Amino acid sequence: MAAKGYGSIPASESSARGGGSGTKTTMKGPMFEAVWLFVLLGVFAAVAGTSGANTIYLLIGARSMTALAGYLVMQIGLWRAERRWDEDGSAAWLEAVSGVGGKDVKSQTPEELEAKYSGGVATIPEDKLKAAFPTPWGFLVGWWLWGISYLFPLDGSTNVSPTVPGVVACVICFFVSYVASLPMADSVMHRLLKKKTILSVMFLLGWIALGVASSLDATAQVAKSEPFVWILCMLGPVTIVLSQKILFGARKMGTLWEASGAPNFHPVVYNMGGPLFVFGWFLLFLGTSGLPGVASMDNIYAIDDSYAISSNAVAAPYIPLFLNARTLLSFVFGCGMVPIVRFLDYAHDEDGKWLGENPDGKVFEKWWLGTDGTYFGVFLESPWPFVLFWTGYGLSAFLTFDNGWAGGWREIVLLVNCLLQGVDAGILIQQNLYAGNIAGKMKFSIPFVLLFLALAINIGSRWNWLALAFALPGAMLIVLGQKTVFGDRKRGDYTMQNGGKANPYDKVLVYSWGEVFFMIGWILICWGQAMPL
Repeated sequence: MAAKGYGSIPASESSARGGGSGTKTTMKGPMFEAVWLFVLLGVFAAVAGTSGANTIYLLIGARSMTALAGYLVMQIGLWRAERRWDEDGSAAWLEAVSGVGGKDVKSQTPEELEAKYSGGVATIPEDKLKAAFPTPWGFLVGWWLWGISYLFPLDGSTNVSPTVPGVVACVICFFVSYVASLPMADSVMHRLLKKKTILSVMFLLGWIALGVASSLDATAQVAKSEPFVWILCMLGPVTIVLSQKILFGARKMGTLWEASGAPNFHPVVYNMGGPLFVFGWFLLFLGTSGLPGVASMDNIYAIDDSYAISSNAVAAPYIPLFLNARTLLSFVFGCGMVPIVRFLDYAHDEDGKWLGENPDGKVFEKWWLGTDGTYFGVFLESPWPFVLFWTGYGLSAFLTFDNGWAGGWREIVLLVNCLLQGVDAGILIQQNLYAGNIAGKMKFSIPFVLLFLALAINIGSRWNWLALAFALPGAMLIVLGQKTVFGDRKRGDYTMQNGGKANPYDKVLVYSWGEVFFMIGWILICWGQAMPL
């Protein structure tokens, strides 16, 4: 069964605009996946708040860089492989069921295809099945690199001196990479549900074992162990597993394909699977490559050696992540923007009725409202949560390292910048999107980019401008993410350029890079915002 809000759609309501003769869902949108991000941050904050450490130092060395390379290769390899299966697999099915070229059929809207082929039965030829799901070498190599990273010590050196849990973690990585690739691909392609269930249990147990081994490995390499390391190393894997569950329910050739043998004609681009996949790996990365420490008020950017058991740790380059209220609020209101934006865009993509719609074509008739609340309620589908989160993000700049409150011109400018961005993106751009006004959307997209550039420069001025290495790439990825997902969603740029018609099925990409870029960008810019001086 698909996750709530994803999967097959009841033919109970006619589509309002752009849907042809298709149907529209009236089920409530999935909330748990959005709430989960805030649960993660809350649990970590609660445990870290009882810790003797107030900083995590990410040591730049063989271990962290090998792990980072592994994650990036894996992310790229996985997204390429899964997108190919979604697109080529569904095209092959449509070709088999329709008797004409699958690529041509896929140029119709998702609603049109659902109306024509929902309940259809077809068999994809074996050669086309295999061509749609080749060996995912990027995914495998990424896992192997991540496993190899456990062989290097936490102190950043290239000495190969693994702990026993580190060796176990390395072995588990190779095991999980195999389970999740070739046999899993076979079970998905051929809908071998019993085999898939067994492999899924092995996959889950492998992840739990990796979390335990990672925790033991990291805590064995520091003078004082901290409970929050276990939180990072365990909740990271749990989040990654959850993300895969979400993606399988939202994608074209996932849960519904396995259950019925037909593609999902109601793919959901605005799901939290991609962002949670990124955030889960971020947590695990911090847990396996971070050194707990106690930063001093005398010089908060000087590394503390009280937790280090090797002089290499003190000598290695590092990036601090402070465990204080400023960091917490930066991540809550910054990374929290991802599910907040999703409420608005999910509802619009599912053709939620725009409450400002009027016969005169006025864009700002009811600028304070969004869609009709079918999926998440009128408030969450309005611009106000977005504006409030931008306000919270701006206010986090006034918090000091020791949880005090102070601010000067730089903080005031940043707050004003955030308020303007909340209005521009949440109201001006969003209302033009609802109205189908591409000229207005492009007009207000210019200040959207400029405001992000100004924000990046302001945040980047901290830590003697070293924070710019986080803020500028972060801002660029956020903008790129929004630009990308607007091309891949059901009702984005294409809809505004084609009289309200939904994006063709072959252009609706669940494995879009947009949401991945969006979350990575927010993680980076939030880390920069967490640097107070």
